[in-house]
Amino acid sequence: MILLAGGYDLSDMVESVTWSGDTKQVSRTLSFTLANKHSDPYLPKVALNEGDAVLMRTDGGEELFRGVIFDIDVTAGSPTVSYLAYDLLYYLIQSDISRVFEDSPEKIAETVCGDLGIPFGSAAKTGIAVYYPCIRKSAYEAIMAPYTQASRQNGKKYIPVMELGALNIIEMGKPCGILLDGGHNLLDANYKTTMTKMVNRVVVVDSSGNQVGVVEDAASRQKYGTIQKICQQADGKDAFAEAGNMLAQIEQAATAKALSDDRIRAGYSIFVREPVTGLYGRFFIESDAHTFKNASQEVDITLAFDCMMDEKEIQQNEGGSV
Repeated sequence: MILLAGGYDLSDMVESVTWSGDTKQVSRTLSFTLANKHSDPYLPKVALNEGDAVLMRTDGGEELFRGVIFDIDVTAGSPTVSYLAYDLLYYLIQSDISRVFEDSPEKIAETVCGDLGIPFGSAAKTGIAVYYPCIRKSAYEAIMAPYTQASRQNGKKYIPVMELGALNIIEMGKPCGILLDGGHNLLDANYKTTMTKMVNRVVVVDSSGNQVGVVEDAASRQKYGTIQKICQQADGKDAFAEAGNMLAQIEQAATAKALSDDRIRAGYSIFVREPVTGLYGRFFIESDAHTFKNASQEVDITLAFDCMMDEKEIQQNEGGSV
């Protein structure tokens, strides 16, 4: 692993590195620690600052991360200094724009990047025209709202990623090319189920509290008993649709720890074969955290059973001026 930051080659100085991503966080991060130069006068003098560029490559030269240092954490009694860098997607999340778009999601993504000076690579083609009055929204939302609308028409899911410092929009859930197996590269796995948030019957009532209908999961009630909620009608809202959304099944959660492979990244899918937990088949990578420390290289993975896109809504009648 090769780590460059602020004009320094830190490959032989860094104590630990964590390279991570999360479909809910969007921007990938790189956190690393260096020995505190004040704790040992013989240590190499390294002066890193907020805004310094960070680059991480594999020993073979493949670029894994390109970003900027945002956080520096120094404690007087600690022998190390911690640094946190974000890739350029962070700028899309934090920057706002106002513009009326009438184009395909892929063209809108390219336009947004051009407005903010962020390099643009490629974007998954949809061929779907979108009208979007994007008023005082984040640049990230300006990209994802049109892709959300396209997703609802073609059934595909999308996620933005940075590759070689440029924004790319890819289809979510594509296999990363890894099989996690307990006898090979899988170090540990956990599978948990819970029915603590289950709802299998929703009573719809009017403004006076009178029952007007019921939405329920009869099979769930018969098997687990009844857990009921109330949904009250309101002007302009479909109470029965809301009641349907309130129904909740048994929740499943799964995690895995494996030998690190840089192909394991949030937004892709992975195959797992683990007999003790019963985790077999294809799962979606919700988050990944690759840790490099001494000779150890491991990754902690949060697995999802469904491919969940970060959906953003288009509001056609937004106030304000462009």
